[in-house]
Amino acid sequence: MATKRLENIDGLRAIAALSVLVQHMFGDMLRYPGVESTVLYPYVSTWVHNFDLGRFGVVLFFLISGFVVPFSIKGEKPLRRFAISRFFRLYPALWLAIAALTALFWYRGNMPAVSTILANMTMAPALFGKTWLSEIYWTLFIELVFYFLIASLFAIKRLYDYRTVFALGMLLVASTAFPVLLRINHVAELPVQYIGLHVSFLFSGLLLRFSIIDKRPRAGLCALCLLGLQLVTIFSLSDFSLLRNDGFVLISGQAILAAYIAAIILFITAAVTLRPHSETLAATGQISYSIYLFHWLVCSFIYSQLPLTGEWRSLAIMMLCIVATLIVSSAVYNLVEKPMQALGKYIVNIYSRTNMRPVRLSS
Repeated sequence: MATKRLENIDGLRAIAALSVLVQHMFGDMLRYPGVESTVLYPYVSTWVHNFDLGRFGVVLFFLISGFVVPFSIKGEKPLRRFAISRFFRLYPALWLAIAALTALFWYRGNMPAVSTILANMTMAPALFGKTWLSEIYWTLFIELVFYFLIASLFAIKRLYDYRTVFALGMLLVASTAFPVLLRINHVAELPVQYIGLHVSFLFSGLLLRFSIIDKRPRAGLCALCLLGLQLVTIFSLSDFSLLRNDGFVLISGQAILAAYIAAIILFITAAVTLRPHSETLAATGQISYSIYLFHWLVCSFIYSQLPLTGEWRSLAIMMLCIVATLIVSSAVYNLVEKPMQALGKYIVNIYSRTNMRPVRLSS
């Protein structure tokens, strides 16, 4: 199976990261006291109620990860190589972001507990009964669950079996939909979580890879069936989520559903046409992880001096936030992400060489 990185993937990552950034700036503006009487409020409010840019970017990220990441499990001792490379790809930059967040909270007189900081460093704070220092980071645990599942499928030689991937994707959707259905019909009060539904979109990305790149028609049909079930589930549980105020749907079901549909259409179109072709987008996509990790910190610093009030000057402040985030993210990528990824590759290569068995030559 081809593992060559597609040139347009970084362009999609850039679109996803910038979408999340813009959505969060919109939210920051709408939370400013008295913003309802400002000139930008009607436009921003209408947009947010009809299209969730943040969820659009998140779903795009999920589809990209499902499309690309499973095919990095390869080489000598593939699972160990995969674990090492993913660790050095994700954790060092996250730890830097956590250190920066901790410093910010300390400066504001709200120092988090050491146990909370340590739990955040694992990328799975909920497993230790702790919350994220920044709620923005919730998607990292979804990625972590996906890595565990694809590694498990690889271990039992089922990762590239589209039928197994499809069945697991359906079960993941059901893990969210079934408890909601029982609650809506007053049958049972099972706990509701959205992790399964989120993870299922990464498996949709994997099925799309089988269909578009590997030309397996039945995999394409499975991908469409899974995507259809996901959209129906999202539509069905929107009112339930709003009534519970559980965070899955923040403002309106229409905004969430429109975001999911747009992300799916854009991703499939890009995967089929191998677009966009843009050096600027590709360069931005390379630093997308740092954009994701650091944009809230950068924006918070700027807001302390130049708040988003909803007046016309807020547009200039938003541009300043974007430019500053790109500068900081580029620095983090070059000073932390890139060297740590190189270190991970070095460790993997050293490990591979030390585990090579010598060839015995017959006399």
